[in-house]
Amino acid sequence: MNVFILGGAGFIGAHLTKKMCESNYNVTVYDRHITDKSLPDVEFTAIEGDFLTEDHFDNLLENQDVVIHLISTVSPYSSMLNITDSYRNDVIKTLELLEAAKRKRIKKVIFLSSGGTVYGDFNEVDLLNEDSNSHPLNHYGIMKLTIEKILLMYNQLYDMNNIILRVANPYGPGQDPEKKIGAISVFLDTILTRNTITVWGDGSTVRDYIEISDVIEAVMSAVEYIHTEHNVKPIFNVGTGIGTSIIEIIKQIEIITKVKAHVDYKGMRDIDVKRNVLDPRRAKEYLGFESKINVDQGIRKLLSERDKFLRE
Repeated sequence: MNVFILGGAGFIGAHLTKKMCESNYNVTVYDRHITDKSLPDVEFTAIEGDFLTEDHFDNLLENQDVVIHLISTVSPYSSMLNITDSYRNDVIKTLELLEAAKRKRIKKVIFLSSGGTVYGDFNEVDLLNEDSNSHPLNHYGIMKLTIEKILLMYNQLYDMNNIILRVANPYGPGQDPEKKIGAISVFLDTILTRNTITVWGDGSTVRDYIEISDVIEAVMSAVEYIHTEHNVKPIFNVGTGIGTSIIEIIKQIEIITKVKAHVDYKGMRDIDVKRNVLDPRRAKEYLGFESKINVDQGIRKLLSERDKFLRE
């Protein structure tokens, strides 16, 4: 099977590229500045390009079977500073990508959406399932939700088999703490370097944290999955079903590293949801996916990989 990975040199993309190549898929990686990035030592085709200016999607998708779309040009925070970017960039270019896929008769685009933002803050439940209300509190979440709707429309109108994975809060080896995305990766690095952690609110915010190897297994399952249940939308939460607060994460890192954290608490931001924990049961039922690594194991694994990287 030929698989085209948009954003294949990023944090999730690099892990996915390695796993898919090791599983004997024919992988093409598309990303910016690809020669400057640390990619796995496996055999794949590399194409350097800019998603935002790309105008040759038809050529890129020639002979491909599946497209995995990992690219987002904004974060939840930056989407509120540059309020049109999410729509002008991500939504429009994804439409162009889908039109090219349709012309090339590619039936499946797998889109990594954001379980942490699309649901918003209006669900008074412990676990958010795929049918819960969707009221994002930032443009990033609205952009993701908009692309989801477009993918579902293409399924209905053009007999495609597009799949949406609403990923919780991924973390793990290879996530760059300098980008300030991924609380566990950022907190671990900040604590070990004896710097101060900035926490928005009182630290009681609860999230569903999922280790990167579990995320990759979910994507691999989606690649092989054929959606035939017409009464169930092909939207799947990729999470653990377990919520952990910011304070609990920091305390666990302190225990594992034996280093005291220095924390600066600031006011709660309007764009931050107090609790976001994903119900993983649909992914287990239809994709056969279930997370295996808990937060304690994941932090220890991240620390081990970090130490190994520093020694090298």
